This record gives sequence, C-alpha cells and structure tokens, in this order.
Amino acid sequence: MTKKTTFQLFLAFLGLSLCQTTAAQISLGFRGGILITSIDKSPLEDGEPKPENIPGFQIAVPVEIGIGALFAIQPEIMIGTHGGRQSTNNDVTLLGIRTVTSAEIKYKITTLEIPVLAKLKFGSDVLKFHVLAGPSLGFGFNGKSNSETNLTSTFADGTVLLDQNTKDEFDAKFVKDGFKADAVEADEFAVSKINFNVHFGAGLSVNLGSPNLFLDARYMLGMNDLRPEADGDTKEISYKSKRIGVSVGIMFPL
Repeated sequence: MTKKTTFQLFLAFLGLSLCQTTAAQISLGFRGGILITSIDKSPLEDGEPKPENIPGFQIAVPVEIGIGALFAIQPEIMIGTHGGRQSTNNDVTLLGIRTVTSAEIKYKITTLEIPVLAKLKFGSDVLKFHVLAGPSLGFGFNGKSNSETNLTSTFADGTVLLDQNTKDEFDAKFVKDGFKADAVEADEFAVSKINFNVHFGAGLSVNLGSPNLFLDARYMLGMNDLRPEADGDTKEISYKSKRIGVSVGIMFPL
C-alpha cells in the first residue's frame, strides 16, 4: 500500500467520523499502557541478526462517536513509541588469544499519532466487547539511538590483554525522503517526519453507571519506511514499525 493510498483512506475515515457527529452518542476518555515494539528491517546483511523487541509506552485521548447500538467511529490523539534493538556477539580464539566482541544498537522514536478507527460493539449493557480497525497518521517529534560495543581479549591463562568499551548516542533528525546527506550531522540519525500505520484491535468495557472502564489490545503495523533514503542513495533499506499494545482506560459519556 502506497503512502498516497494510506493517506486517502485516513482522510476518508476522518470525513466519515465528522459527518456522523449529528445526533450521535459521544464519549470522551483517556487510556494508557505499554507497547512492545520492533522494527522489520529489510534486507538484512549476511549474518546480521533480526531486530529484537523493546518496551515502549502509549497514552491517548479517544473520542467515541456512537452510531446506533453496535457501531462507532473512534478518532484519537495518541502519543506512542516505535523502536527496536539489534545485538551481536562474537567469540573467537586465535593463536592462544580469545577475543569476545559484543555490540548493541537500540533506537526509540516518539510520535504524535491520530488514529481514526471503525469500532464494532456487542454484548450486554453492563459488559461489552469490541473490535476496531483503521488507519493512523503519525508525526515524529523525538528520538534517540544508542550504541554500545564491548571488546575483550585474554590469553589462555586468563590475563587480560585488552578490555575496551565504547558508547555513542545519536539524536533523531526528522526529514523527508530524498534529503541532502549533509543535512544530518554526525551525532544525528535520519527519521521520517510522517509515518502511516494501521491499527487492529479488540477489547472489553464495563459499565459502572456513568463512566465505562475498558481494556484495549492492539496490533499496529507500520506502512512506510521510518528511515528515509538520502538523495543519491543506491542501496534501499526498509525499516517498518511493528507494535503490540495493551492499555486500560476510562470513557465518559458527554
């Protein structure tokens, strides 16, 4: 799915939600929880490890626009993270000297997102289940990348020949595809300004009289590259976000 197609779907969902607000049942809420985030990097170099999961967070203000008893449109304002980690370990013994090298790079990006979700509800007045899905438009505003390398060389008797530790930290620079390479400083790494995602989820809510408590679980799939290509790049590498989130929240009818 192209960026243009995803953006058109987002606008369609947003337009539908705005058109249905007349005589609709509207609720305003808050939710917060955890994210398990990873990056799908493609292609990987020979022997390069796949990115691993790292923990993240999400907070959001959802607005449920009920259309009848079963269906609702739920736009949200959400702050959440994307990211992943890659680590390598090498243990080599040559001429009686053992060399152990470990390296790790971890990156975390924080975005402001606007999901617009179609929501289907079913159940009793007290306990309701729901499923939801829809596009989300994100804007990156903060990010860091940390790398650490450890190198240790020892003789067969355990005597340490070399013990070296190197740490580096880079700040995110939010740019567009085709950016000029010299626009990113040596202590920065390039990140796409805008990201498109699709949310799929399910949950349940408990009616406490006026407010509703709810549990929400989602899978969030990134549709575009989080790492843009510089002008003149000949090697295309894709970094797409994958996230699983669980949150709890409260919803107040207006």
